[in-house]
Amino acid sequence: MDYRSQIGLNFIRPDVNRPGNHDFVHSGAWLVSQYKELGVKWNRVAFSWVLVQPEKDEFDWAPYDRVVEACDREGIEILATLGGHFDRPPVPGWAGESLKDVVDHRRASLERFVEAWVNRYRDSIAYWEILNEPGRFHKGLTVMDYVEKILKPSYRIVKSASPGAKVLPCSYGHLPVVGDREDFWDAARGYYDIHNLHVYQDWGMFRSRPTADQEAEAVQAFRQLMVEHGEGDKGFWVTETGWWGTTSITGSMYEIYKVDPVSRDLEIRPSYTGKETLDHPIVAREDAQRAGWMKDVFPRMLSIPGCEKVFLWVSLDEFEGGYEPDQVYGQTTRQVDLWGIIAGDKTWRKSAHVLREMLGTE
Repeated sequence: MDYRSQIGLNFIRPDVNRPGNHDFVHSGAWLVSQYKELGVKWNRVAFSWVLVQPEKDEFDWAPYDRVVEACDREGIEILATLGGHFDRPPVPGWAGESLKDVVDHRRASLERFVEAWVNRYRDSIAYWEILNEPGRFHKGLTVMDYVEKILKPSYRIVKSASPGAKVLPCSYGHLPVVGDREDFWDAARGYYDIHNLHVYQDWGMFRSRPTADQEAEAVQAFRQLMVEHGEGDKGFWVTETGWWGTTSITGSMYEIYKVDPVSRDLEIRPSYTGKETLDHPIVAREDAQRAGWMKDVFPRMLSIPGCEKVFLWVSLDEFEGGYEPDQVYGQTTRQVDLWGIIAGDKTWRKSAHVLREMLGTE
C-alpha cells in the first residue's frame, strides 16, 4: 500500500483559549519539519475564525501563512477545516453569541470569512472541510441549518474560487444533534465531493487490546450507509481517529479515574509538573498500546472500499502556554492534552517511530 498518500496527521489545535494555541502560533513551522522527518504527506489544519478575525475589519493570517508556506516547501498537502476545533468563544464576539446566532442573523459575516479564507489559500490548498464537529460544539444549530446555511454556501464559494477543489462536509457522526441526521443525505446531495467520518472507540475508557476490530466495524457500517443512501460511488476520509488512553492523565481523565484501572494500584493526581506528566507510566503504557494499534488500524480501515485516507489524532501534545518541565498542569492550573505522537518536550514517542516505519522512511 502507498501509505504516504493515504495516512495523514491532524496538526495541532489553533483554538483561542485552548492549550494548543501557543504551539500552533509559535511552533507551527517547526512541526511541519517533523512531518517531513516522519514522511507524512497529509496535514489536517483547522482555520480558526476566532483567531484569524478577532475584529470585524481585522485579519491576522500570519500563523497560518507560516504553516501553509512550510507545507508548500515540503510538498505536504493540507486538508483545511473551516473554524477552529473548540474555540472559546465559538465565534468572534463581534459576529454573534454562537454559530446559530450568526447563521440566523448575520450569515453574510461568515460567508465573507469563507471567501477571504478560500481566496487567500486557493493556490496552495485543494481540499476544504466545512466545520469540524458542530454536534459537539455549536449548540442549537440544526442539521438543516448546517446544510442550507453553512455547507451549501461554502461549497459554492470554494467551487467559484477553485473549480477543481474538493469539499468535505463535517464528520457524519458529528452533525448537529438538533434535527434528523437522515435528512442530511438528500439535502446535502451534490454539495460535497468526499464524505467524512471520525472514529473513536471506547471513549472514556482505557482499552485492553490494541486491535482495530471496533474501528473497522464502524467504518464498514458507514460505508454501507453511504451505499444505502445512493452515495456508494463517492470516496470518504476518516479525518480523525485516535487512541483514547493517550489523552491527559489529568483534566477529564481525572474525573473518570482516581486510580489507574489497569494497574489498580497507581493513583492519578489532579495535577503534575510538565516533566512528571511526560514521565508518567500511564502515558508510556498507553502510547505503546497506541503504537501497536496503529499497525492494525491503518491497514484495516484503508482496505474498506471507498476509504481513501485516514488522519491520526494528533501530532503534538498541547501544553497551555507551551511545555515547561517545572510548570504545574492539570485540574486547577494550566491545561494539558496528551494525544501527541510527539511529546510536549518535542521528542518522538514510540508511536511516532511506528508511523515513520509504516510510511517507509525508517
